[in-house]
Amino acid sequence: MENTETTLKVVVSEPLSDRALEYLAGHAEIVLTDAAGAIDRISDADGLIVRTYTRVNDELLARAERLKVVGRAGVALENVDVSAARRRGVEVVHTPAANTLAVVDYTIAAVIGMNRRFWPMSGFVEGEGFHRMRKQAYGRFLSGMTLGIVGCGRIGSRVGAAGRALGMIVLYNDIRPIELDYDAGEVDKPTLYRESDIVTIHVPLDESTRHLIDAESLAGFKDGAQFINAARGACVNYCDLADAVRSGKISAATIDCHDPEPPPADYPLFGLQGVTLTPHIAARVPQAVENMCDVVYDVVAVLEGREPEYPAP
Repeated sequence: MENTETTLKVVVSEPLSDRALEYLAGHAEIVLTDAAGAIDRISDADGLIVRTYTRVNDELLARAERLKVVGRAGVALENVDVSAARRRGVEVVHTPAANTLAVVDYTIAAVIGMNRRFWPMSGFVEGEGFHRMRKQAYGRFLSGMTLGIVGCGRIGSRVGAAGRALGMIVLYNDIRPIELDYDAGEVDKPTLYRESDIVTIHVPLDESTRHLIDAESLAGFKDGAQFINAARGACVNYCDLADAVRSGKISAATIDCHDPEPPPADYPLFGLQGVTLTPHIAARVPQAVENMCDVVYDVVAVLEGREPEYPAP
């Protein structure tokens, strides 16, 4: 396909699936690089596709003389300066629904994991050992516990629906009016923190949510509350969270997103009892990863002068 001067060129700075690359190759020349190298390959690119670690900022955009579209293969856009791009006439597209259910699964698994424990039998267990295992009792019914959700959009609202299906009381807080088709209480953040047995956050990262969870907010949590972060690492001050865990204010935490990534050797949450850390894998279900690669369809749409399905908000 030819534009008015030359073949369309798209820089891909982080991995895409073979299927997505094949589709893209049918419409443009592909330049493969990495997050650090994108800035050096962008000068004659018509499109740029990124994931999490490529910084699309003024410095990069200033070198992008032909750029028409930036595609983020994923949901969050904190690594893309959308306003700066659009000031230059560059559209930004993403895949807001690609990993929703994967993160919901992860969050509910975290809720269950912090409150139930299993003793697997991988083989024969003699009679007395079997009965010793059977007599162990641990955890709490989820039914009747209060689940507090900060950010009740695509992910948070579905986490709430799953919580209700498990018999939990659901409280939520969001910056926008939310209509839910199940019983849940809309409350302010202090009320949510104070009354919730488990708090889970599902917010984008911006200046209003950076260190949303810090010493001040944690002080307002119910004593012994549990906490989940499968949103963005910088939404939490992890030094403050570690202090809250050590003091017993927070009895358990499951953390998937870190600040920075990868976390350094002196990360304050390493080694703390009751804390489960995972390497930013909540969305890493194969189908969800594949769905994120669908951003190529909107990138090509913009390059061909068509309206994208999922422009950035």
